[in-house]
Amino acid sequence: MKKILLHSFLIPFLLMGQDTNTKDNLLIFSINHTLQMPSGNMADRFGYNSNISGSLLYKTNNNFIFTLETGFIFGSNVKEDDLFSSIDGNNGVLISQNGEIPTIRLFERGGNIDFSIGRYIKLPFKRSKSGLVYSIGIGYLYHKIFIETLTVELPQLNNDLLKGYDRLCGGLQTKQFFGYMHMSKKNLIRYIVGVEFVQAFTKDLREYNYTTQSLADENRKDLLFGFKTGFVIPIKERKTGRYYIN
Repeated sequence: MKKILLHSFLIPFLLMGQDTNTKDNLLIFSINHTLQMPSGNMADRFGYNSNISGSLLYKTNNNFIFTLETGFIFGSNVKEDDLFSSIDGNNGVLISQNGEIPTIRLFERGGNIDFSIGRYIKLPFKRSKSGLVYSIGIGYLYHKIFIETLTVELPQLNNDLLKGYDRLCGGLQTKQFFGYMHMSKKNLIRYIVGVEFVQAFTKDLREYNYTTQSLADENRKDLLFGFKTGFVIPIKERKTGRYYIN
């Protein structure tokens, strides 16, 4: 009750003079690249991957940060190379109707979308509006094996049958980020760097695994640890001021 009375008493006086420590509301867009190292169940399927993402970030005048981000996951290190063991015959290779042996390449593909809440801690730099950023977020992540067949068409791997081999998984994602955001006042050098940790609680979305000839209902824990860099583009900035009596 004492705090309420004190605040009620001070509010009229806060509107009588201008504070010299003006703070900023800031809306920015960033284009990011994250080099990610998998762990958990994801490490059994994939190696290192990249994530190219776009972020829309809003910083309030009291240094809270709200971020909406969506990204595209891709990589070339696929560890599961026995996808076609049930249909490759005795010689271990797939053969077309004309007796040709195709070239088959495997890639990692996926994506994510999430919303994060965090804080901005301004550092005492005179030539830049720079500071530390930390946040936690929640969203959705999916990934699969992209199967590319070169030179020869295979009826065994048409568009419908491929879905039984691509290991599509998806589910809830949580994320933590800690980094540094640099906003120069004199030039266009604006960037963000930091580390990011992702935990995704996914499951098989295809329901049936053609390789094992069985139902696919595994619950997975896919972990990603990444180093993130981003190019920052300010969209809108608005200064707000407080008032007090000297």
